[in-house]
Order: sequence, then C-alpha cells, then structure tokens
Amino acid sequence: MAQSHQNRIHASVSAFQKANDALIGALEQLNDEVATRMPQGGGWTAARIGCHVAITNDFLAGALTGAVPLAIPAPAGFAENPDVFKNVPSKIDTFPQLEPPQTATRADAIAMLRKSAGNAVKAIESLDPERATKYCVQFPMGQLSMYQLADFFGGHVMRHQQQLQRAAAG
Repeated sequence: MAQSHQNRIHASVSAFQKANDALIGALEQLNDEVATRMPQGGGWTAARIGCHVAITNDFLAGALTGAVPLAIPAPAGFAENPDVFKNVPSKIDTFPQLEPPQTATRADAIAMLRKSAGNAVKAIESLDPERATKYCVQFPMGQLSMYQLADFFGGHVMRHQQQLQRAAAG
C-alpha cells in the first residue's frame, strides 16, 4: 500500500532534520583547527563539507519549489524506481555552483547549515501531490520523482556526514 502524501512528506522532513542536526552536532564537537585542516590524501575540510551540504540544501530546495528549473514533466508511464538510491556512485563530482568556499570556517558551516535547514524543510513541506508525482529530475543515479528528491535531502546529508568523520579523523 502506497504511503499518503502527508506521510511521505513527514518521513522526508524527519529524515532530513535528523541527519542535518547530526551533521551540525558533529561540526560543533570539532575545534576550529580540526574543522579547517586539510584531510590526508586531499578532499574537503570538515568545514567545507558542511558548507557544501548547506549550499546543496538550498539548491535542492529550489529544485523542489521550481525556483531552480531542474524538474521536467514525468514521461508517460514513469514509475518511481524504489532501488534508485542503490545506484548512487561512490564518487560524484559536484556541480560548480555547489562547491564550498575555500576559506570556509566551522562557524560558517554551522550557520549555513542552520539557515539552509529552514529553507529545505519549507520546500519539502510545500511540495504538493501534483508536483510530487507528475514531475521528476535527472540525477547521476537515475530519474527521481519529486518525492524521491525530497528523500534525497536526508541521504545526501548522511553521505557527507561520513565524509566529515573521515576528514576530521585526519
């Protein structure tokens, strides 16, 4: 039995808030030196990871609402692939507009994550059943319904929380 619109929205918001709060908590536990230290082997600092997530939260919120024109009408016969998130590549090169600032600090990341969380929640909660089911976006792992895009918020944050832990460890 399919979940109701209200249940899907609630599940997406809850998963996102839990993941985002955990990422903020992880950043708050770091000191400024660790948060801005370049990890061994390269990659983003913990602060840059936090900023990237915040920038992406705002970008995805725009895609959900239509402010960022990514959504297209779902093709005839489109059905959600329940396994689409199993196809997420282990490494994805981010869009240039989602690159975090080189000079990001821990405080920047925390402030940006808090602000973007409000934008993300509003966008997810504003998703109406018509847009949720009749529009989709193309992502590296496949075509997502707008419901699945709402689900992606939390998964994206969790993915970067693991990256943040590796960056903070050295």
